[in-house]
Amino acid sequence: MKLSSHLQQFASDALATPAGATVRCAAANFRWEHSVSDERATEYNTYVGDAPTHKEWIAEHKGYLGSFVHVPKDLPRSSECFMAVNGQAHLNESLDNTFLLRLESIGHLFDQPLVADIVDRFWLRFFNYPKDLLKNNLSDIDDALRAEFVTQWNAQRTQARPMFATFLNDFGGNLKELVKADWPHLLRDRLGLTHWPSTAGKPLPVALMCYTVDEVRQARLLATKKGAVASFARPTVLDAEMSSAFIPAPLLPGGESYGYTLDLACTGIPATFTPELLAFPIEYQPRHIKALGFITREHALQTDDTIFVARNLHVQGLQRLPGCDSFGEVLA
Repeated sequence: MKLSSHLQQFASDALATPAGATVRCAAANFRWEHSVSDERATEYNTYVGDAPTHKEWIAEHKGYLGSFVHVPKDLPRSSECFMAVNGQAHLNESLDNTFLLRLESIGHLFDQPLVADIVDRFWLRFFNYPKDLLKNNLSDIDDALRAEFVTQWNAQRTQARPMFATFLNDFGGNLKELVKADWPHLLRDRLGLTHWPSTAGKPLPVALMCYTVDEVRQARLLATKKGAVASFARPTVLDAEMSSAFIPAPLLPGGESYGYTLDLACTGIPATFTPELLAFPIEYQPRHIKALGFITREHALQTDDTIFVARNLHVQGLQRLPGCDSFGEVLA
């Protein structure tokens, strides 16, 4: 990524290392990022400016997300992820229609006074009878309950954030078999969601969402005044908060160069990777909720040292991909 000379210095090991392992890893991501266009990088450099410390750089980065990526639904433009300025990261718009998976945290909904009642009733009904979520025909009462929950949930989603997703085929391709497994922890680990759960000893309610590539394309096409030219993009360092758990992936030709998540349960050099993409945001439908569950235990990477080691192993795996031997670096 073409950083300003000031940010280049801040992203260097020499200046980032004294700020701690977390900052060092997050800064290294900017050195390894190849998918941000020069135009978008210039815009980012202008927004961040000459932040005097890494702490202020992180704060300015978060502000950038609020202005350009996590845009309000009622704003007459989409997230920059899907606009022409991010063309270098866009995926092939003609991706085959297949199923996408997304893990949603819904614990916050139980604390919203206006929706808590419907959330409680929905959870009690379908968590206790999980197979009903996969049925096409429910009673009128159950259909109405599920529809009302989704309506209220969509109303709470006030930002048109890009939706991080992966492919059902990379989790076996069989949804019924997946929901029989320990899918909350499996997806949390495979997708590198280090912040779940964030409170020790407090189970985190999550929902397994499944929808199609065509539904995403249709949502983008219907948003005619939002300026989006792509329905899918690969994640870059400019699409989420600075994180040591995110690692850019090499930019491969062909328009199908996905991100690759850090597997929190992997203890060696990974031989395969879970693909990750950013999907244009959709309004959820009742049929998209396929299972409810809890994340109840911590993942394996609870310290800076363990994340540091896991990152190096992940990078070594990326370097074994064809033509990627010079990507990134193993940090000492």
